[in-house]
Amino acid sequence: MISAVPCNDQNQALRVHRFLMALASYAMWMLLTFYCYYQGWFRMSLGETLTVFAAIIVMNLCLYLLFMTGLNKRFKDPSLTMLQMILATFWTMVVAYYTDEVRGFVLLLYLVVFIFGVFRLQLRQFFILAIYALTGYGYVIVLLFANHPEKINLQAEILYWVVLAAVLSWFAAIGSYINHIRKKLAKANIELSQANERIRRSAIHDELTGVFNRRQMMNIIRREKSLADRGEPSFSLCIFDLDDFKRVNDTYGHIAGDMVLRTLVQAIKNNVREQDYIARYGGEEFVVILAYPDIDEAIACAERIKTLTSSLNFPGLPDDFRITISMGVTRYLPGESIDALISRADAALYRAKSSGKNKIVVEEPPHRKTGVHRIS
Repeated sequence: MISAVPCNDQNQALRVHRFLMALASYAMWMLLTFYCYYQGWFRMSLGETLTVFAAIIVMNLCLYLLFMTGLNKRFKDPSLTMLQMILATFWTMVVAYYTDEVRGFVLLLYLVVFIFGVFRLQLRQFFILAIYALTGYGYVIVLLFANHPEKINLQAEILYWVVLAAVLSWFAAIGSYINHIRKKLAKANIELSQANERIRRSAIHDELTGVFNRRQMMNIIRREKSLADRGEPSFSLCIFDLDDFKRVNDTYGHIAGDMVLRTLVQAIKNNVREQDYIARYGGEEFVVILAYPDIDEAIACAERIKTLTSSLNFPGLPDDFRITISMGVTRYLPGESIDALISRADAALYRAKSSGKNKIVVEEPPHRKTGVHRIS
């Protein structure tokens, strides 16, 4: 089904909605013009009036095609606000020229046109349009005085022109101010959205390393546990700790230590799958939640992380500086508590640290436990 408004581009949809509102104004304007013709206040014949209506319809159809084909995006103002207002002002001049007794009321159409630009135009653009409208109406007065002097009260027309100049100038200033306020509000909304995003990120990310914090880690484990308890594939948990990290801080300083942590966790984050998660557990301890239901696959991933860590270079530190990690790995057993899972992985990490460091120790879930696996 073909939609009258683009659905895949929010900004384009808004532009088309504005255009359709302007089109509704044209429909109202044509009805009023036809009423003036019916009352004998419009000097065009029926055929000429219908020709004008047809020209307006064709013009709007061309504008609509520009929006629907996306060609409007090639313009500096994709909304085509100035173009639409210039065209509408021209047709207002045409109606004003051919309307006699009620010409003063027809001038209200200028205000309808200017309302259209309130949320888009700057002060300079408003004044350009005001000068264009006043020049056009001045030309209408000259043509009426030259061609139909019996249809014009020159003093009244001059008064109309002066009032129109005052009203349009005031409208330009107010419209520009409203547009300025709109831009400020839009900027404030963007800044608020960015601030909310920063707050959201800080609520779930570790400030130093940029990976998930402990709170978010627990949320992820609870979610994975819920899925596994409902029959989805289980997951594995890996806790690792940097070996002798205090030596790094004591030798090179805490700033260098922070850089080591950031470099390490980002390297690991870039070398695990999107469905795996890394979080800071505390201090120099980190947790990797692996979507590996098979413990052997989790061990292989832990091995890759350990090898990657020992090969990393760190900017600003000696070329021969290296970091190693100790790791405890286990797999979630559906139905067990999160505390039991973390305690088992933590115990495996402790064994890895106490057995000489730079080790991986795997602790099987209780129902499969056949001993502790140690991998160098």
